[in-house]
Amino acid sequence: MQVEVEKLIRLLVIEEGLHKAEQITSSLRAAGVQVRAEFAEDTAGMCEMLENKTLDLVLFSIDLPEFTLKQAQLLIQESGRHVALVAMTRDLSSEVLVQSIQDGAQDVVSLKNLDHLYLVIKREAFCLSLWRKAARTELELQESEKRCQSLLANSMDAVAYVHEGMYIYANAVYLELFGYAEFEAIEGTPIIDMVDSSQQSQLKTLLRDINKARNEIDKLDLKLIQSNGDMVPATVEFSKTNYDGEPCILVLVRSVIDTTELEEQITYLHQHDLVTGLYNRQNFMDKLKSSITQAMNGIHQSAVVYFAIDNFQSIRDMVGISGCDILIGDIAKLISENVPEGQIVARFGAASYACLGIVEEKSLINEFATGILSLVEERVFEIGDQSISATCSASICFVDENSPNNANRIIARAEKTCDQIQNRGGNKSRTYIPKADDMTRKEADGVTTDLIKDALSNNRIAGLYQPIVSIKAASGERFTSSLEISAEDGTKFNDKNYRRAAERSGTAQTLDRWIILHAIKKIAEINKSFRKVEIFIPLGVGSVLDESLAPWVSESLARAGVTGEQLVFMVNEGHAVNHLKTAKTLFSGLKEINCQLGLDDFGTGINPFQLIRHFHADYVRINVAYMDNLARNEDNQESIREFASHAASMNIRSITPGVEDAAILSVLWTLGVDFVQGEFLQRPEPVLNYDFSSLTG
Repeated sequence: MQVEVEKLIRLLVIEEGLHKAEQITSSLRAAGVQVRAEFAEDTAGMCEMLENKTLDLVLFSIDLPEFTLKQAQLLIQESGRHVALVAMTRDLSSEVLVQSIQDGAQDVVSLKNLDHLYLVIKREAFCLSLWRKAARTELELQESEKRCQSLLANSMDAVAYVHEGMYIYANAVYLELFGYAEFEAIEGTPIIDMVDSSQQSQLKTLLRDINKARNEIDKLDLKLIQSNGDMVPATVEFSKTNYDGEPCILVLVRSVIDTTELEEQITYLHQHDLVTGLYNRQNFMDKLKSSITQAMNGIHQSAVVYFAIDNFQSIRDMVGISGCDILIGDIAKLISENVPEGQIVARFGAASYACLGIVEEKSLINEFATGILSLVEERVFEIGDQSISATCSASICFVDENSPNNANRIIARAEKTCDQIQNRGGNKSRTYIPKADDMTRKEADGVTTDLIKDALSNNRIAGLYQPIVSIKAASGERFTSSLEISAEDGTKFNDKNYRRAAERSGTAQTLDRWIILHAIKKIAEINKSFRKVEIFIPLGVGSVLDESLAPWVSESLARAGVTGEQLVFMVNEGHAVNHLKTAKTLFSGLKEINCQLGLDDFGTGINPFQLIRHFHADYVRINVAYMDNLARNEDNQESIREFASHAASMNIRSITPGVEDAAILSVLWTLGVDFVQGEFLQRPEPVLNYDFSSLTG
């Protein structure tokens, strides 16, 4: 089970005292969970939150003396909200666990084990997401059923529904076929009464078999009795379905115009490739998706065998397009004639084929792939007056319970493996084997640390700058800084790739100092052109705890002749809460040299503005999780509006990151924020060249 912990989880903490609740949410943020937390400690407070706030999860302390878990569950029920309830306690026992779940909790966790709490929250957020998707799907199904009803009513075919042998619906064409004007004339009538008596037993048997899913046929040639007693011969099709949520049987009498042959031709063309006669790519992908579902449900494993003609461009240059069609068709026939029983074969690309079948023995799949390669290599293909030889490469991807739930990813694996074979000469078969991530986190951090040290030693590190743009016509230029590290092979790594590993290994402090020096250098250069610029520098937790940082910054500014107000140091809100005393000391030291200060990832604490009383921040940058689906998420819009308004009342400027398109930007114009940042405006660049008049004119 995977959960996107970057998604914002709206949390209500019921605990004795705001301080205890803040400790819990701070621990969650430190573990990487993005939460928008609220606090209550009694029934009145919880009622108010349920009524006025959108919530995903309630964390309830069962150690409260006068507020019980049963009361909390009852309040949730009365609110009509679908909200998960997780109980917390400092003394967890099996008796407490059983009783709490009986009282309505989804789970119970010990506050002495915050790792367990983190996993439970992830699980409940995932379950809530599934529930919401299911609810949306149910609404979409209802809409789909309405559209189906409309299609049935206007169908050229005669259609009826039968439940327990009696009519519950018939469209106008069906009624006309039997000579009735209104459905009421046949409603509740047994269908066998409208069939010739000699065939009633046969129809009754078929209907019973369909209900029990053991029928071998799904159509009958019947003599239908019209309202005037006349007989009408017709082929009637039957299938099991649902109508208004009830299981029933659909009865279909085709229109007088026989379009069966035309429909069969259209279906064939829709499913097959014209050159080879094999299934086409679209049909293959549909069948692969079904195989993935069956594999994930433990029904059976499948295998994709992907063939590609080697050196196809050279062959095309030799024999032309029409000649290639002959070659493609001949190889397609060769594969089709030798494919194991039950496998399907498709032409997948211009010069590639794909086979899909159930796996009984993996060795047989490998034998089939290598066998086809040998047959192609041994064959001499006659194309016009030319005789040519060709080879193929093959890759095998097994589809099992651990495979990606995505047909495109499986095909991408097969194509990539086949490309690798062809790049090494081709005419071979290889099975794709996923690269298992066997390294521990400590080992992975070591690899990252070595990468950072190597980049610093060999000057493969670069500063990047992204504009922070005013939407209220504030003067000056502002950029936020980040780093890009290059590996020896040229691979680029940005902050998201290495930041957490760097903080765990202690190398983040070195990177922070590197970018501070780089930013000071950039400011010194820009000052020569009389531009007014501020550079924002996010600090890791190691730098927050570094008592020597403020004096070092002071010395660096003095050497470069740069004033402190041109640097804005941003500290993560969670780091500031968890290390309040040291963070206050750092802020005081930086304020003494006139540097500006800000709180980053702001707005996930229970009372985030209470934190500002300790720091006197100049800026707050709102947590990017609030930007999720902003154009349609009114809760996120209201939260941002609230933060911006409160910040403005305290003479603090607000920044919203994550502006990825014009729709988000247009919403932010109405929410009162001061500055915006994101790739829609400009990607991080090594030069500070943004035109700040683009939004303000």
